[in-house]
Amino acid sequence: METLATILTSKDFLSSIPSVVLLIAAIVILGKILKVKIHTDWFTIGSEDKNSYYERAIVRNQVNQAKLFCMALENKINALVEHKTADGYYVKYILECVYDKITEWIMYNHIENTDEYIESKQWEMQSLVYSFCPPEQFKTPEFQERINKWTAEIIGRLVAIRKLYTNQAKQEHKNGK
Repeated sequence: METLATILTSKDFLSSIPSVVLLIAAIVILGKILKVKIHTDWFTIGSEDKNSYYERAIVRNQVNQAKLFCMALENKINALVEHKTADGYYVKYILECVYDKITEWIMYNHIENTDEYIESKQWEMQSLVYSFCPPEQFKTPEFQERINKWTAEIIGRLVAIRKLYTNQAKQEHKNGK
């Protein structure tokens, strides 16, 4: 305790505080200028690169688009159902599983707009929906065609979001040089 009191009351202590503050400020400024990122449990110096920013924005918007799409499908599907199973919660549960599957596609980050890719995802979505043993009205070729149309539509939207942000990043990169 005496040592601490001695250090705090010494003349050297007051003169060393500005030096320490200037050293910390210099490290922070160099981190910002040189794009160096130092991350500890208590603080972070430096910033992220633009690619990370755009990737996070892409994923966030794709997930949001998937959620909105599945919410819109609920009303379309309920309009087709004559006898609602479990007060409509059956459809909600299936759409929640569909949303999880779309989120999984987004997470793997290789969504394409090619015919082969869309076909494979349409088959995947049909398998998912039919694994819940839906009522007979959902086993018709017409409803199967709707599943295919909806799957192609959401894939097209997800690809469009990626393209939008990729073009925006290219434009910003070109203007930044």
